[in-house]
Amino acid sequence: MGIESDQLVFDYLSRVGDLAQQRQLPSGARMNLVSELREEIGRQRSKAIGGEDSPAAVRRILRRIGAPDEVVDRAGIPSPRKEPVTDPVTADAGTADAGTGDWWAEEPGLEAPAGFVGGVELAEILRPPAEEDERDEDEAAEAAEAAEEYAEEDSPQTKLRRLRLSLPNPFLLLAALLLVVGALLGSLLALAGGWLLAYASRRLTPFESKLAVMGLPGLAAAAGAIWIWGRLEGRWGAPIPPGADAISEALSTTWPWVIRAAAVASALYLTWRSRRV
Repeated sequence: MGIESDQLVFDYLSRVGDLAQQRQLPSGARMNLVSELREEIGRQRSKAIGGEDSPAAVRRILRRIGAPDEVVDRAGIPSPRKEPVTDPVTADAGTADAGTGDWWAEEPGLEAPAGFVGGVELAEILRPPAEEDERDEDEAAEAAEAAEEYAEEDSPQTKLRRLRLSLPNPFLLLAALLLVVGALLGSLLALAGGWLLAYASRRLTPFESKLAVMGLPGLAAAAGAIWIWGRLEGRWGAPIPPGADAISEALSTTWPWVIRAAAVASALYLTWRSRRV
């Protein structure tokens, strides 16, 4: 990029910032306006035919965008009373024809936009905003964020997601149903199917799957073992007489209830989790 072309862009952005400051536009808004203009000019310069980046090409780009006062007016900033003022910037810039202020136009002889009192350095525009401006910008950002969140909450996608989350997961409910049927009918096939579905479910984390399939049945088995031990020691229940046959009979009558308890515990857990995934 040529130095002269860059100086044209610099002066143009300086005048836009000067006008925005005169019309009491907050610092943050001035920064955004100048930044957007800089990016737009850069895009148009990069798209110039054959990579041409001469001052004449830059003037054509700036003329298409509009004079600084037009740009500020389009930004919604009210225009104050204008008085013709001689522009001292172009006299020292060296980028426009001598004796004219029409640095943004290709042809000489156009009148410079009225209302300018001299260029404003971009460094001044880009300075950190005052504390009051920062407060105003923070409040505006919070209001925009709240409005965005409110819009998202009322969007059809959000409502559909809420409805989906409020409904039980059918896959886990099916697993729980198989476990309950297996516990009532004593069907090992139904029990195996229920625990297999719970283990293969992608709706549960690995820890939750292991808890439903191994953790809760393991607790039920431990409770059954403690029950048998207490009967052998005479601590509770009907004492088990000495001998292997008596112990085998006690186990055969206890473990079906252990399996049923394990199935019911897993089914209850899966039903609870089906409404939370």
